[in-house]
Amino acid sequence: MPSLRKKVVGFMRQLSISNLTAAVESIGQGEGSLHPSRAPPTDILGGCFITRYLNGLDQKTEGPVILHGRNPEELPSKALGKLDSDEDVFAALTGPDRGLTTVNLRQRHLSISDPDVDYIDILEQNDPQTTALVSSPEVAGVANWFSPHDMAYGIATTLYEKNPTNNITNGEPIADCFAVAARPNAAVLTLADGVNWGPKASIAARSAVHGSMDYLNKALFSSPLNSGITTTRDVFIALLRSFHAAHALILQEQGMLTTLTVCAVLPLPNPQGSNVRPKKFVACTCNVGDSLAYVYSKKTGVREITRGSHDIHCMRDMRDALGALGPVDGCNPELNNLTLAMTEIEQGDIVFLTSDGISDNFDPVVGKFAILPSGPISARTAKPDGRQTKNYKKPDHIRRTNSAGHADGADLPVVEAYQRHELTLLRMEDLLRRGVSGDGPACQSAKKLCELVLDFAVRITAAKRRILEDADLYYSQSKDGQLVQLSKLEQRSRRKKMLDKMSMVPGKLDHATVVAYVVGSYDTPEGDL
Repeated sequence: MPSLRKKVVGFMRQLSISNLTAAVESIGQGEGSLHPSRAPPTDILGGCFITRYLNGLDQKTEGPVILHGRNPEELPSKALGKLDSDEDVFAALTGPDRGLTTVNLRQRHLSISDPDVDYIDILEQNDPQTTALVSSPEVAGVANWFSPHDMAYGIATTLYEKNPTNNITNGEPIADCFAVAARPNAAVLTLADGVNWGPKASIAARSAVHGSMDYLNKALFSSPLNSGITTTRDVFIALLRSFHAAHALILQEQGMLTTLTVCAVLPLPNPQGSNVRPKKFVACTCNVGDSLAYVYSKKTGVREITRGSHDIHCMRDMRDALGALGPVDGCNPELNNLTLAMTEIEQGDIVFLTSDGISDNFDPVVGKFAILPSGPISARTAKPDGRQTKNYKKPDHIRRTNSAGHADGADLPVVEAYQRHELTLLRMEDLLRRGVSGDGPACQSAKKLCELVLDFAVRITAAKRRILEDADLYYSQSKDGQLVQLSKLEQRSRRKKMLDKMSMVPGKLDHATVVAYVVGSYDTPEGDL
């Protein structure tokens, strides 16, 4: 009789994106549930989209070029179109809970210098503009942070399991934070993922989002300040300054470490004249850590804007955030992978940022659709010069996906690092084009995109949560039939014994956050295109 591992591997190999969500939830519900309720589509019988890709039958469509560098001089300087600096924000949202509004209640002006970040230009304390910034009744440059819109939206949740002994979800509070502020022809999106668990990680993420959003809203859209923002190079300088503001606020609020990704979507000049809506835009990003930025285009699919911040040709240890703001070394951040990037986008494209709780769950190895090449992980994750990186990422105890395991999975396709990256994008693209059912319609709103990718992450990790929420890990049955709670030591021992079972089930448990914006020119405060 085949083992549970073999049945799961054989079952998962047949799945397409269209039937993945329902099928994953059935794992562990009984022997019969390990088989699809209906025959897989004919295109799956010959191999899933991963097999077709590896056989050269499917190729990733290339979109507009993505340029990246470590400082503004390494990137071309493009002229920007006119910013609607006097127009109000028509949509703004932050989360989870009250998001960025929970920090910087003192509204203290940031004046801490940071020798590790170039292009910092701190205003003098007696500058009248500084006084105006401090006395503003707005929070991070926005009067109302809880006005969501279908075209500018975000969601944050947890993928961790509930502890049956107290019904509390592990990993609380959620250590991610997001914010999006959309104006008639521009938007700023931010996302931070606090490192490890606990209030200090949550404070760090919220402080990073608040500090960066506050600076950019005022630098890009406040009339007295934005007169010098005319090119993408000016935007990148502002982005670097916003990261300085984010780090300084983390120190002020006594937070710990966090990743941070920020994207400014701005119009490019319209050659047809100023009275015509701009059709071309530019997405300028800055990121540190492993929170990533993407563009979904109906023409070219999904491409990652932040790909320059990590080596897609090198297997990465997913426990390593690669960099972080906050007091990594004394009061200094770790800017090892801080990267600027830009790409041209069009009206109707959707820009979205995700924490690794979303992006890693689209990875074909994490999803158990493929395996890694054989060989020690250290050889594949080491830097070209042999240096070892520091781990800043969440030590999620027994929840770590053993994605390098090969037992009973030898019949799965083997993928190299760059193939993992492209297959991750193809999986996202397939979901956004075809939906959960596989029959469409294609995603057209920021709200729908957020719901789709978050639902995918929740469903693909369902079996892991079900295993960890098993009452047998926490209770034993006495002779009279009553449940008796085990000691902490025995609970830990039983959970360790579940490692093998956990390793053959898809998904990675984490906090999961996504924020998105549909690119366009909006005529009214209500956001009509």
